[in-house]
Amino acid sequence: MQKPDRLTEIVNQISIGLPRQFKITIFNAEAENSYEFTTSPELVLIQSFAPFFDKLLNRYKVYPDMTDVTDISVVNIPKSKIEGFGNIAKAVKLTEHYVIINGRKTEGIDSYLKKISTLVDISSVVTKGHGKAFCFDPKKIKAKCLKDWEEKSKITKNEAGFFSAEGTFSPKVVDLGSKELANFFCNKLHGRVADLGAGWGWLSFEALKQNIDKLDLYEANYTSYRCSKLNIEDKRVNYFWIDVMKIEKNHSYDVVIMNPPFHIGHKSDPNLGIYFIRKAAEILNRGGKLFMVANRKLPYENELNKLFDNIEIHQGYSGFKIIKATKPI
Repeated sequence: MQKPDRLTEIVNQISIGLPRQFKITIFNAEAENSYEFTTSPELVLIQSFAPFFDKLLNRYKVYPDMTDVTDISVVNIPKSKIEGFGNIAKAVKLTEHYVIINGRKTEGIDSYLKKISTLVDISSVVTKGHGKAFCFDPKKIKAKCLKDWEEKSKITKNEAGFFSAEGTFSPKVVDLGSKELANFFCNKLHGRVADLGAGWGWLSFEALKQNIDKLDLYEANYTSYRCSKLNIEDKRVNYFWIDVMKIEKNHSYDVVIMNPPFHIGHKSDPNLGIYFIRKAAEILNRGGKLFMVANRKLPYENELNKLFDNIEIHQGYSGFKIIKATKPI
């Protein structure tokens, strides 16, 4: 029999004293985890990243955010500590019996344990698989800290005057790559435009200053998607919380703009940009234009040469390259 992972082990420990029918809600639920506990609780998963949400939806009850009361909540720690502590504050408000914090050493789980142990007694700690899971009684943690964590993680206006939040891409300022791309595509957009991986919407906001007919904004991060709807009020815009790879082929655009990601959480994956390039080629009309920005070191040229004509690569500032490419007629 396979040994239980640290999350399963701690849930099995603390569920002994709970009612026979109890509910577990898991923040930042991992798409590859089978979540097989010795007990058979009602299981609700929270996943705000559309590709992972879609994978989990085949097997579980999944939502992009937590709104209902639960008996046990699990917070898998994210990349941003402010977002992580914000999730803990939300979990504490909605949890009756135990809050579990779970993560790897490389993700900073020890710093969470150190901080929270100064605010409440830790009921149990399981160390396993290069990480830890620990739990506490949510009714006994100091409320003042929770308010602070909640406030810091809320959607608010950033330094540029746009709504954003921790856990989104470049939450405090407009990133330099997007600025360079917007300067480059100034007065060059027309017709139907798609913004792939739009974040909290700044590139779309800039694109809408031009005389375009329609803009479809596609974003996989649920918080970024919510922010984009607050940042842009324009009847030409349609908003989609979606895995960009699942955009249907029958869409047709005259222009695609994008600043594609090359990280998922803590992991770097340069192939993400290549997938975005392929999707752009798939949904562009013949003769349609792609405008994108990327770090100079990312190897996108081979894929661009396979799918596009008239490729122009302009070396931008601060380590970026701006790319303009045309889909063959």
